[in-house]
Amino acid sequence: MTGGDLRANRRWWWAICAIAVAGLALRFVCSLGDLWFDEAWSASQARDALTPIGVFIGINHDNNHHLNSLWMQMVGFGAWPPLVRLLSILSSSAAILVAARIAEPRGRITMVATALLFAFSPMLVTMGSEARGYAGMSLAMLIAILFIDRWLAGDLGYRRPTTFALCFFLGALSQLTMIFAAVALVGWPSFVLWKRNGFRAAALEIFRTFWLPVLVLAGVLGFVLAAGHFAGTGFRFGRYDPFDFMMYLNGTTTAIGYTIGLPWKDIWPIVLVLVLLVLAPRWGASRMALYRLAIFAFPFLLAVLHAGNVGHARYYMPALLPLLLMLGEMTGFGLEKGDWRRIAAGIGLAAMLGGSLWCDYVLAVDQRGDPGGPVREMMARAPEGTTMLLDRDTGQAATDVAAARRKYKLKVILGRCDPQARFLLVDRFLGEAFPADADRCGGHFALIAQHRMRSLSGTNWNLYERRSQP
Repeated sequence: MTGGDLRANRRWWWAICAIAVAGLALRFVCSLGDLWFDEAWSASQARDALTPIGVFIGINHDNNHHLNSLWMQMVGFGAWPPLVRLLSILSSSAAILVAARIAEPRGRITMVATALLFAFSPMLVTMGSEARGYAGMSLAMLIAILFIDRWLAGDLGYRRPTTFALCFFLGALSQLTMIFAAVALVGWPSFVLWKRNGFRAAALEIFRTFWLPVLVLAGVLGFVLAAGHFAGTGFRFGRYDPFDFMMYLNGTTTAIGYTIGLPWKDIWPIVLVLVLLVLAPRWGASRMALYRLAIFAFPFLLAVLHAGNVGHARYYMPALLPLLLMLGEMTGFGLEKGDWRRIAAGIGLAAMLGGSLWCDYVLAVDQRGDPGGPVREMMARAPEGTTMLLDRDTGQAATDVAAARRKYKLKVILGRCDPQARFLLVDRFLGEAFPADADRCGGHFALIAQHRMRSLSGTNWNLYERRSQP
């Protein structure tokens, strides 16, 4: 590489770094609001676990993302929300650079297009600005993809079993969906090497490379299950919804829509992805075994197996990261052409970025349904403290965290009456109706504040204040 090429390459990487900084700033802005239900529940679990050991052997719940819980425990219950979410913010921002590095051999334009998609995808911005483990899992998966991609390109220095083992280990401790990612990560080089060298040679190389990472991953899963068994609780799920085809369609379409910035609420996102998978080889996509396994086979297998909880868009993260890599390759390929493909790629990229920025703006403004709003409203009316009735336990954690953050003296009553309770909080998830009236414990409560979430994560709530009977 000549001196001019090196200088040009540095300029392109300065552009990538600028995109990553923009992505970091966006994630920070979207992290300013209070913790919503899932995050607050994790914070409560981490607080109640008392010690780091307790995070591993005392919670035994799918809402416990171990590394995230350790961080929450370290910063403290009721800490500044961006600090609580810092692990996700930094992991998601670093993922932008790793994605660009993955795309680098396919050309500088592909590299920039990929960085833009990873920086502004509403799904990644959402997961990268809330205190959950999906951002850490995503970073681990992308690092593994980077090393496998270079290894398959001929650089055997990237065939590092210990690196893959570390990715599998940290990815699983971040979020257990790393198990699904690992299937695609092992299957991808298996198919490529089988095609190149035959079955026997491929099987031997795959075994030599992945026996340790798979053993480490199995060890993490075994430890999690054993901890629940010896605690006498088993491994628990906060909510387990049996397979339902309409929920499956809603989960996959929401996941795809928020990943590409076009959150349609019908079948078209699925159709679009299937069409793109067919067209991808002709549009410069080079990791088709990975894309077919992760983007198509993984969701298809969930439907065949009738897996539970398929309505949650975030569970499809192992498929969504390869989807963005594929779109980055296809977009970069089209933009480098001088014919109609450049126009098509430019329109597609502009549509995805425009839609993504709008969704990101909504998230920044909405702040996941503003879960700290009820506490602010009560502080304005009862600054010295108050008592609040809680309609159901799903509102407990977010209220506790918001009150602790503001050091507000709030007594929460759940499951019983208190004639001195001045306020009533009713929370509902998307699709759930609010009660027609707010009569509780022989008293009447009038609506004083409400919020309806407009982003991917969050809850809806109504706050009522006790009124004298007419």
